[in-house]
Amino acid sequence: MKSTDTVIDCSVSATWVLPGELSARSERLLGDVLDRKVHLVVPTLWHYETVNVLRSAVLRKRLSEPAAKKALHLLSEIPVEVVDPERQGRPAILEAALRHRLSAYDACYLALADARGVGLVTADSDLVALRKVFPWVVPLDEY
Repeated sequence: MKSTDTVIDCSVSATWVLPGELSARSERLLGDVLDRKVHLVVPTLWHYETVNVLRSAVLRKRLSEPAAKKALHLLSEIPVEVVDPERQGRPAILEAALRHRLSAYDACYLALADARGVGLVTADSDLVALRKVFPWVVPLDEY
């Protein structure tokens, strides 16, 4: 069985490691990834956003430092294809940011999914709001 390429953003992967964030839908997506039914594609930015989410969770006392380190290790074990900005196309990221009034970070995920012609699973409200324009944007709670 061939896996389906899917872009995710950090709002999705954070649900896999933050206390109280895991939902049946996010758990199902993770299961599909681990079963190789879904092939995750992320921009390089995803790694930095992941570290920032874990840092923020420690500062807000949602996670201890050891738990954050364990979470980072667990996320590093999840198979993902990482696409750097040069391969992704920085002009496309800027275009998406300007056209859709997105942060460069959100535009990075949108532009990657658009360029690949694949779905983008997200829990980010700014990206979910673009679903009318991009029907391949899938809210995590509908995965």
